Amino acid sequence: MDNTPTKTNDTNANIEMTQKVKLKRSIINKYLLGSMFPICIAILKEPFLKGIRGKDFFSEKTLQALTKRVNNVATQSQRQWGTMSPDQMVHHLNLATGSPLGYFDLPDESYLMSRTVSKWLLVDLLSEQPKGLQIPLTFKIPPTEHFDLEHEKNLLLEIINKACNSKTTANWGQHPLFGRMSDNEWGRLFTTHIDYHLKQFGV
Repeated sequence: MDNTPTKTNDTNANIEMTQKVKLKRSIINKYLLGSMFPICIAILKEPFLKGIRGKDFFSEKTLQALTKRVNNVATQSQRQWGTMSPDQMVHHLNLATGSPLGYFDLPDESYLMSRTVSKWLLVDLLSEQPKGLQIPLTFKIPPTEHFDLEHEKNLLLEIINKACNSKTTANWGQHPLFGRMSDNEWGRLFTTHIDYHLKQFGV
């Protein structure tokens, strides 16, 4: 007896299941749920913070300030919150900031909510990255994995230098979670994300 219809039905069922999972992720997911409380706290704090302009990131002043702060990260730097060690934090920043500039090829984890609502909240609205955000899987570093801190710092300084001089949208690729962004949005995101993790280690 020919089993083709059964195989076809199984294939159709698998496709349908994949579409349902994808649709579910586009509406709500565990990262979004885990981030709701810290985002709400950050929204309440926002009126009391000094706003940031994305364009200000692309300046020699910013480059010098960030260079000094990155150089101050040391093995003995004390973590103020979170779970990463100094070397893991700098490696994380390299992945996050280097990907849209061609240093790493991270998979596209964006979906409708992340490219619209999440981007508006975390990039366009907030002047500080909320503490306790849930992050994409490709940004998670196993607790036992460590890196050469000086190598990671040198790479981060190279990426920051390139970023500060990439003043047009054409210089940028896609963000793994937020998709395509303007140069102003890249400036805002780099400002808040780098500042968040350097403050995490008191620099």
